[in-house]
Amino acid sequence: MKWLQSCWWKRMGLAVLGVILAIALYGLLQWIEPVAIAPILSSPQPLTFTGNALLVTSDADMVATAYADGVLNREPGIEDTLTVIDLPLNPQNPSIRQVQVSNSVASWPQIIAASPDGTRAFVAEVRSRPPDNVEEYDSIDQLPAGTQVTAVDLAQEQLRAIATLEVGKNPEHLGLNPDGTLLAVTLDQPGEELAVIQIINGTFSEQFNFAMPEMDGQPASARSIVWHPSGQYLALNLNNQAVAFYQVQQDAQGNPTLQPQGEPIRVGNWLTAGRFTSDGRFYLIPDVKWRTYGIRQLDYLMNPKGALIAIAFDPTKQPEVTSVAEVGLSPEGFAISPDDSLAVTVNMRRTYLPNWLPAWRGKPYSSLSLVAIDRTSGELTAVNEYGFEGLLPEQVTFDAEGNSLAVVIYHYREETPTTGAVEFWRVVEGNRPRLERTGLTLDVVRGAHDIVLIP
Repeated sequence: MKWLQSCWWKRMGLAVLGVILAIALYGLLQWIEPVAIAPILSSPQPLTFTGNALLVTSDADMVATAYADGVLNREPGIEDTLTVIDLPLNPQNPSIRQVQVSNSVASWPQIIAASPDGTRAFVAEVRSRPPDNVEEYDSIDQLPAGTQVTAVDLAQEQLRAIATLEVGKNPEHLGLNPDGTLLAVTLDQPGEELAVIQIINGTFSEQFNFAMPEMDGQPASARSIVWHPSGQYLALNLNNQAVAFYQVQQDAQGNPTLQPQGEPIRVGNWLTAGRFTSDGRFYLIPDVKWRTYGIRQLDYLMNPKGALIAIAFDPTKQPEVTSVAEVGLSPEGFAISPDDSLAVTVNMRRTYLPNWLPAWRGKPYSSLSLVAIDRTSGELTAVNEYGFEGLLPEQVTFDAEGNSLAVVIYHYREETPTTGAVEFWRVVEGNRPRLERTGLTLDVVRGAHDIVLIP
């Protein structure tokens, strides 16, 4: 038995004990929430939310925690919906219109595009409706493939879908150019990862498919897409690992063509969907950092704080990162103020974790991160983080004047949730900008996950 007394076995025992104690200590630390829930002002100023309308998509086919356990928790009679909240907002008697439109949360929040005149909305299906008898998947990656983009007429009091295009497999992200004539759609189709569709008289015309370049010897997937304010360039997230810019031109027949604008720029850990500043000089994109450990469970249980990244864009130069600001956990969506001075990321944190899991940091509630933008240099400065109730908030938008915010909440932590919500915040600008929670929320269909302002 002398081998039990050897130094080697003692060291092994101490090492195992150390690992167990470290895991236990880490678990105990998860009970500590470093982000406080923002108080609701006891006497808030009257909220004004300006613009023409807010568009909200709701995925009724699954609850937020299905990301963790695959249990959809479907409710009869609740279907995917596009909601229109007419503006300016009347908090006492809001005008809300709805129409059933197939859509899914299984993408970055960039599935709505609105025409410049505000009369049309285009909605990507992403994934289609599961069969009625399906209540659970091993993974939501097993959700049925989507194929459609739907055009909705917003001009009439009664909303209606006026056209549906079978565009390809899993249309995930939409971008409409500034004059409303070209709709860009990302697809899950090797060799046809990007579709550009001509829009004529507010509906679909000819479709053109494009292949993305290879990365690391494999075809790249397009995971988000956004137009430059000039309408001459596209920015794409490739494989959630790099940002690529393309010049968009038209040939003699008027057909769109793409030309790479510099080399793709590798940045961050797990990129989501970006936006240009209004002058087009900077492209901002969040990084959720969900690939930190390389093990799926650890990536979502122990992910570090996310980041907002600023990239300088000049068509005559190679794009380059100008600044990176740390924000909250899991910042999928974000918005830039109309004057380009502020950005707000909406951080779902770890609210996707299931109800049965004991307390874990980031599980109980979500947050907003306020970031100041230097409009000359592109420098980003994190200002503050504000907690709020609700699961899986994926997108946020400023109003037309930049004085208010609207945040979509997938639903609240309930046994069987039946509604989602839009929560409204006030923006206080100045030398020390801040966000104020007004307490005003509007119920929408369960699964609210994307929101777009028609200014």
